[in-house]
Amino acid sequence: MEKAVYHLATRLQGRGVETVLVTRPATRAEPFPGDVVTVPYGGRAEGHGRILDRTLRYPRFSARVGDAVAEMVRAGRVDLVDAQGLCALGYGRRRRADPALQAPLVMNPQGLEEHKATGLKGLALSRLRALSREAARLSDRVIATDEATRADVHRLLGVDAGRVAVIPNGIEPAEVARLTPADPGAVVHAARPALAGAPLLFLSVGRLEGYKGFGDVLEALVRLHRRSALPPQWAWVVAGDGPARRALERRAQTELAGHAHFLGGVGGAMLHALYARADILVHAPLYEGSSLVTLEAMAHGLPVVATRAGGIPDKVRDPETGRLVAPGDVDGLAAALTELAADPSRRREMGRRGRERAEADFTWEHIIERVLALYRSLL
Repeated sequence: MEKAVYHLATRLQGRGVETVLVTRPATRAEPFPGDVVTVPYGGRAEGHGRILDRTLRYPRFSARVGDAVAEMVRAGRVDLVDAQGLCALGYGRRRRADPALQAPLVMNPQGLEEHKATGLKGLALSRLRALSREAARLSDRVIATDEATRADVHRLLGVDAGRVAVIPNGIEPAEVARLTPADPGAVVHAARPALAGAPLLFLSVGRLEGYKGFGDVLEALVRLHRRSALPPQWAWVVAGDGPARRALERRAQTELAGHAHFLGGVGGAMLHALYARADILVHAPLYEGSSLVTLEAMAHGLPVVATRAGGIPDKVRDPETGRLVAPGDVDGLAAALTELAADPSRRREMGRRGRERAEADFTWEHIIERVLALYRSLL
């Protein structure tokens, strides 16, 4: 979401559209393309994003955001409100109560996590589900980040199909080039010398929690390793952190000793060095949003083995740019990995087509035209 908003604002500014970001106080000092208005979020920074924190504080934060935005609309400073997630609720409620607030409201629910979670997590997020449906009803348009998720927005948020607009998140090829080191292999090998001799490197990127499917990737690789279906010194690199990391590492140390490398959170240069050094991206979430990880990997010419979750099928065309399996299908995941591991020329061809697709359909240069068309239609 941070990257999407940053690139959206950058492109809007480039087209002469002034932007004002209303957000919680920044946790790091980085420039933003436009004015920034901060609103207190409440609670401690280390608790931000956890379920209890979101349930208790996010709705109150949205109300404060709504107050700040309503004042800017009344002052003539803002002509249109483009809100991420539940941030739409505050202004939506203010506008319902005050007909003088004429600025249209667009809501981008992004990954719809609260609507797809199951079990205790799904139960804990029930209040946020109800509030996000209310926010969607109060919005003039609701964004689906991919054609594959258009029906989800309509079904899960109860939005009339005519009010759903498909506008993907994207990549900036110039940024990808700028963040990629001149010698990515040297950067990766300096950080993990054991990877220098790896003839086949699988890469997985993301937050390490249950629904992201890292456990399924681990199980698939364990099966391949047991039957010696991979070359000696193959490697699986995991970039990211989260509550499932400890359990994943424990099992990997037992069953994939010397082959699994957990790097934790990495910076932009290291992440793009990993994309450039890897042979296959493996991304197997049970449910997903637009999947920027998949796009970034494709921009680097990586073939992708992934699940048919969220917006991934809009990007990965099976078998043109990668392979797709059903979420939770470990057997299918293992078969797809075996297939690509044994065929370097096919990997290269998939990667080439993936890069072409990412640059043709998912760059902000093209996406901004769709955003501006939506804004003009509402104004």
